[in-house]
Amino acid sequence: MSADDGLIAQQQQIMQQLAQVATAISALDDKIAGTQAAIDTTQQKVDKERGEVRVLARTVYAQPASPLLVIFSASSPSDALTRYSDLKVAAERAAATKAALDRDTDRLKADKANLEKDRARQVAMQQDLSDKYQQLGDAIAAQAVRSQKPVPDQTQTPAAPATTANTPPVAQGSIQQIILDAFASQGAGAQAWALRIAKCESGYNPRAVNASSGAAGLFQFLPSTWRNMPQGKAGKDVFDPVANAQAAAYYYSTSGAGPWVCR
Repeated sequence: MSADDGLIAQQQQIMQQLAQVATAISALDDKIAGTQAAIDTTQQKVDKERGEVRVLARTVYAQPASPLLVIFSASSPSDALTRYSDLKVAAERAAATKAALDRDTDRLKADKANLEKDRARQVAMQQDLSDKYQQLGDAIAAQAVRSQKPVPDQTQTPAAPATTANTPPVAQGSIQQIILDAFASQGAGAQAWALRIAKCESGYNPRAVNASSGAAGLFQFLPSTWRNMPQGKAGKDVFDPVANAQAAAYYYSTSGAGPWVCR
């Protein structure tokens, strides 16, 4: 395996790990949301029980007239005692229920705190993997320039064969540097992508023309698309490698990889 292949294999492995981390974070978000909903529901029950405890306690303990009213409204002393006992038992039961709900709320809050800690760890791992992915992208782009060859990509499907205009081609090494310069502001990942696309679309030949579609240049712009690019509007030649690469960088920054057949 070449050094390029090794770096790309590492990058693909990190991409898989990033996907796994993203899935884990999404699952944790769902659990956190579910736990918060349970906390809210339990808190509503606590508030209800708290209100009942307050009313019953006031009736039994805080309002001396209330027990007397209970006694006087009873049909017999035993009935009065039963009513008063029932109020007291109800107050104690409501207080016990509230205490149990308070414990449930504390447990749910502890569960949520643990879930949030797990999520923070996953986010930190995601950031670390993203940094490693970026570093590998930088290394791949730098190695491609040093070796003057494109980054290999086994997933590419070559476009239709292109013919060439009757002018001498520009040296491949300088073409790759033109591409890297055009995409420099968008990072190493975009640079590596651009090298693959230019190789797939035109074989790094700025004079390439697709006989069936009329697409031309490094990144095989259709005439109608080229006319709408800033470089085309400025009268630049589609076969100018600098203008073509800059137009591709502009298109990529606004529309992503979608417009190209080669991915």
